Amino acid sequence: MVAFAKTGAPPPAEELDRDVLDALAEHHVVVLDNEGEIRMAHPFAAHDEGATVTAISGTWRGNCAWDAYGIVAALGLRDARISANGLSTGPGVRFHVEVPAARWWDDVGYT
Repeated sequence: MVAFAKTGAPPPAEELDRDVLDALAEHHVVVLDNEGEIRMAHPFAAHDEGATVTAISGTWRGNCAWDAYGIVAALGLRDARISANGLSTGPGVRFHVEVPAARWWDDVGYT
């Protein structure tokens, strides 16, 4: 999602081909909210309930710390700081993925 990378937010669903958007959701490429707008396009998220990536060039949201690391890698950020659940990146900071990867799509909003 180019819009997420540039602005930190998804494009409005009305600007996208609805059939394509629905197919992407069906194949777990994006997650739509109850109004049909993009809530997540991994590793990016359109909500502030997960992790935040902050760099000189902007701010992005991820569904979780794992996604935040994906944003840093995808955008090639060298000055990024990740924060999630009151913790920020730094020496000795680790995160725990509570749900096994095989079950992430059971409740991708929680995972």
